[in-house]
Amino acid sequence: MSRYLGPRLRIIRRIGKLRGFTRKKPFRRSFKGRGALEGKVLPPGQHGLTKLFKSRPFDSSESDYLIRLKVKQRLRYNYGINEKQLVKYVRQAKKMKESTGQVLLQLLEMRLDNIVFRLNMAPTIVAARQMISHGHIRVNNQKVNIPSYMCKPKDVISVAMKAKSLKLVHRNLQEYYKKMRFYKKGLEKTLAYVLYKRNLTSSITNALQLINQGNVQVNNRKILFPNYICNSKDTISLKTEKGIRKFKLNDSL
Repeated sequence: MSRYLGPRLRIIRRIGKLRGFTRKKPFRRSFKGRGALEGKVLPPGQHGLTKLFKSRPFDSSESDYLIRLKVKQRLRYNYGINEKQLVKYVRQAKKMKESTGQVLLQLLEMRLDNIVFRLNMAPTIVAARQMISHGHIRVNNQKVNIPSYMCKPKDVISVAMKAKSLKLVHRNLQEYYKKMRFYKKGLEKTLAYVLYKRNLTSSITNALQLINQGNVQVNNRKILFPNYICNSKDTISLKTEKGIRKFKLNDSL
């Protein structure tokens, strides 16, 4: 079977967050003591602290085999394919004249379940597979219930004209738009966006460069990371060629 039916939170705690695999977010505990292990993420499980002390903090380099293994596992779990399918895609990519890695990702992205996920009709690729298997998706006005169907350019992906299918996709889209509005509100309070919104920089890229160069201060304190969240009472100082510009944010932030 190409589907993974085991615990997903356990997987993403080991190999990292996979948006197409699950919406769950792992709770990462960090070591709050002092020394070489300060700030290190504790391994999963109730014996995570013991495992951390047994590890070698000064030799955290991973072998080439372990790096490649994790990359392979991330591809498998994210796109919902098994080992046999992945080998098939790799052999197919090697026959192309272009870069094998780039062609491999193109083949995986052309799968129907992945495209349904990219269109935000489903929260994960696993959910997209279920929608396709149950007949909620149409390709060129034809029913396709194979998640691994390879789409082609100019193909039209649509939803079946059934009340259950339309209701399901509408609910998923509303959840996505709600999440994007939440992220947008948080983005509008970041330091880089505030500089761009106040017309102090021509673009967000220029704002990022000024922050990285150390030319921006908040409350007389130099800020070097652009995702700093500003408050309505903060005073921002910007160092330019003409001098230092100071302004205070209002309560409308």
